[in-house]
Amino acid sequence: GFRTLELRRRPRRHPRGTTDPRSEEEAMPPGRGRRARTEQHHPPETGRRDEGAPSRPTPPFPAFAPQGRRTKRPRQPPAASLPFAEILSRVPYRSLCRFRCVSKAWRVLCSHRAIERRVPQTLSGFFHTHHSDGGLRFSNLPGGGAPLVNASLPFLRRRYASVKLEQCSSSLLLCKCRESEEAEECDYVVCNPMTGQWTVLPPIVWQDEEDGEPAYFKVVQPFLGFDPAVPSRFVVFSPLVEVCDDVAIYLSETGRWTRNSEWGDNSEYPSFSAECAFLNGMMHFLHLVIEEPIIAVVDVEGDVCGEIALPEGMEDASSGYSSIGYSQGKLHAWYMHPHYYELCVWVLEDYASEKWTLKHTVDVPELFGRESAEEDCDEEDRTYKYEMFAIHPEHNLIFLTDWKEVNLSYDMDSKEVHLMCTSGDFLGGLPFIPSFADLVVG
Repeated sequence: GFRTLELRRRPRRHPRGTTDPRSEEEAMPPGRGRRARTEQHHPPETGRRDEGAPSRPTPPFPAFAPQGRRTKRPRQPPAASLPFAEILSRVPYRSLCRFRCVSKAWRVLCSHRAIERRVPQTLSGFFHTHHSDGGLRFSNLPGGGAPLVNASLPFLRRRYASVKLEQCSSSLLLCKCRESEEAEECDYVVCNPMTGQWTVLPPIVWQDEEDGEPAYFKVVQPFLGFDPAVPSRFVVFSPLVEVCDDVAIYLSETGRWTRNSEWGDNSEYPSFSAECAFLNGMMHFLHLVIEEPIIAVVDVEGDVCGEIALPEGMEDASSGYSSIGYSQGKLHAWYMHPHYYELCVWVLEDYASEKWTLKHTVDVPELFGRESAEEDCDEEDRTYKYEMFAIHPEHNLIFLTDWKEVNLSYDMDSKEVHLMCTSGDFLGGLPFIPSFADLVVG
């Protein structure tokens, strides 16, 4: 076994003429030594106290759980100090969603509305119609994982049996809703799918100028305008086709409809369509129904503030596939030839001087791994109809479809192609940018 080592303490030296007190204690009978006197006058802090002994507070023990019986306590979220909140409010929303998986405490912290409102947002995916069942779906950008948005819009399903998406304006949706499948009457609803906030557009009514009686109009073909720079408000345009060519304008801040009578007096005023871009607080409509197509600039009150000429090479935009959008803070326009599908993309470098610059040109069929279409081929003989349906708001990235099998993204800088769908279930799509701002509705 083991050898026991006995350690002996060196005897203490005492002044001459004195003796070691410990030797006297060893000579005393039990209960009469120095240790006994100490225990009698100074009771231990954690033992049984003699009656009459002064009480002393027991010092707190360290909060350690005994071995083998350790219990897990929920981790408390770190204090939301200003620097930490600033860090979280600057990361992309997709990263914030990943942080929620760290723990319950992080989930609570990263779901705080004050942080979500300040998180920078960018293009997250597309709303689209599923090919097999015709239902509404949401698909993230490539590599995005689970869908960011519940495309069934459950907060509307609690009231309406039928919900049809009419338009997606950046972060807000315009839906046509019915309380039953057979109902003829419908409501137009503007909603934010990220916050679940929604509002029903009221009927169009104002005083008649002749007899002073209230005049009622139905909301017909509404168009939703939303500026991501001011996410708390929106505007809706509705043409008054029943009586005249005037336009009714709904401002969310006031909660009322106003009337603009200038549109019916000028045939060059734009018709509302999906070819619209909100930039610098103004809506830009691509107007193609006139002899010389233009981009009309309209403010939130419905007044036409200016016109922008189309870039050279896009004069025949009405006969091809053309649209406009914004990317990296600048207005973009694109045109695809209707016969051999050559795509041209322009950027408005100088807004004041209306100077357009040709940004990129590409043969679209080659992006899909097919041969270029012949110029003399009839439209009826074509198997695929290509279209550029979106541009990324922050990168030189465009999205195209053949409306039959494939959706893809194309990087105009690196010229890389990424397939988004090859089954035909996801074709085209409405780009969506999440927003957590609360809508202000009067």
